[in-house]
Formats: sequence, C-alpha cells, structure tokens
Amino acid sequence: MGRVRAIYEGGVFRPLEPVHLPESARPAHDRNDPTGWQAIDSLVGILDGTPPDVSENHDAYLHAKPRG
Repeated sequence: MGRVRAIYEGGVFRPLEPVHLPESARPAHDRNDPTGWQAIDSLVGILDGTPPDVSENHDAYLHAKPRG
C-alpha cells in the first residue's frame, strides 16, 4: 500500500478512500531502523531487467534527461 489520503476530524484521521488493512493495523515503522536504510536495502535487486547503470543515471531514466 502506498499513500493514504485522509481528513482529520474529531481527533482522528479518516481515509478518503477505502483501505484494505486488518483491524488495528499500524504503519510499518521499525524503531531499530530510524534512518530507513534497512528498509531501503530490502528493495535492492527487486527489479529484474533494469539497465546496469540505472542508479547512476536515474534522472535520465525517470525524466528523459540526457546522460552525462
């Protein structure tokens, strides 16, 4: 799940669209990973078939900017 648009009413955030979460679910936040690097590391290698230079030239791939 990505972002959830919500409105704050009566001291509670109420989602503007349906969300599919178990009752009493909480956001995934790891107190042992305050910088988020472990979460980022878990994403390494999840995409197959990407060009080998995608990290160095991400702007070119995302925004069609010339490589340099």
